[in-house]
Amino acid sequence: MKNLFIFDMDGVILDSEKIYLDMNQKWFHELGINLPIHIHQNYVGISAKIFWNFLKSEFKLKDDIEYYIELEKELKFKTLSSLDLKPTEYLIDFLDFLKMKQCKIALASSSLRKNINLILSKLKISEYFDFIISGEDVVLGKPNPDIFLKVSEYFECNVDHCVVIEDSTNGIKAAKAANMFCIAYYNPNSGNQDLTQADLIINNFRDKKIFELVKV
Repeated sequence: MKNLFIFDMDGVILDSEKIYLDMNQKWFHELGINLPIHIHQNYVGISAKIFWNFLKSEFKLKDDIEYYIELEKELKFKTLSSLDLKPTEYLIDFLDFLKMKQCKIALASSSLRKNINLILSKLKISEYFDFIISGEDVVLGKPNPDIFLKVSEYFECNVDHCVVIEDSTNGIKAAKAANMFCIAYYNPNSGNQDLTQADLIINNFRDKKIFELVKV
C-alpha cells in the first residue's frame, strides 16, 4: 500500500512557475541577461545555486552568485505576497481523500521555507501537511534524491510505500533516484519538461489512477 504522499510545491499545488518565469524574465532584462524561455524552463525544479552558476558563466555576471540569489529571494517573496493565490484545481479533493484514508502527506520543495509558509497560508492548506521540508534543509537539491529520502526517514517509511508528485524533469529524476513511485503532474505552464521517467502521468487531480494507488 502507498501511504506516504510527497508533494512538490511550485507547479504542483500552485501554478507558480509562470509567475516566476515572468518575474525573472523582466528582471533579467534589467540585468542585461537575454535568456530564452526554453532554456530558462530547463532549470525549473533545480536549485538556485546551480541556476545562477550557469547564468554567471554564460553571461559573465560581475557579482557573486550569492548576491543574485538573495535578490531573487526578496523579489520572489515580494511578488508572491502581492498576489491572490489559488490551489491547483481539484487538489483539495485529493488531499481530503488522502486524509480520509489516513495517509501521511508531506511537502518537499526546493523553495525557501518562508516562501513555502507564505504560499501554504495564502492557499489555506497548511493543516494538510504532516511534514514540510525545504531546499534549505538539504545540502544537495533536486535532481539529487536527498530531499525525498529525508521525508521517508522522518516517517520511518520504506521507499516502496512512498509516492512523489512532481511536475519537473529534475524533480522526477530525484524521486526515481530515491527509488520512489513518481506521479508526473503535467502542467503546461512548467514548460517543456521531460516526464517520461515518471511511473504515471496525470493532467489533473481527479484522475482515477491516483486514487487507486492508495489501495495498492
